[in-house]
Formats: sequence, C-alpha cells, structure tokens
Amino acid sequence: MENLTIQFNDPLLFDRLHTLSVAYSLPKDLLVNLAIKRLLDDVDLIRNLRAGKIDNL
Repeated sequence: MENLTIQFNDPLLFDRLHTLSVAYSLPKDLLVNLAIKRLLDDVDLIRNLRAGKIDNL
C-alpha cells in the first residue's frame, strides 16, 4: 500500500472531513480514498463522453 500525506489549505475542508468521519464512524483516510476514486471516475466519464463513448453510462 502506498502512503500519501495530504495537507489541507482550507481548514474548513478538514473540519468537514472530520465531521463526516465522526458522524459515520469512518476513518478519514477511507473518506479521502472514496473522494479521490469518485473524482477519477468522473474524469474518466467526461473523457469518454468527449470521445463519444457512451456505453459506460
């Protein structure tokens, strides 16, 4: 497993992450990983749409 250190430039972003972590009893690293996966999936979707590939909708 790779390790990555994330520094938040916006303290409110970290506060929201902490609040979600506590509210759902999930570790912050899991929430960050899910957010990154969602971002990458969205980027792939947009790229596929621009290329005319709509079969993965």
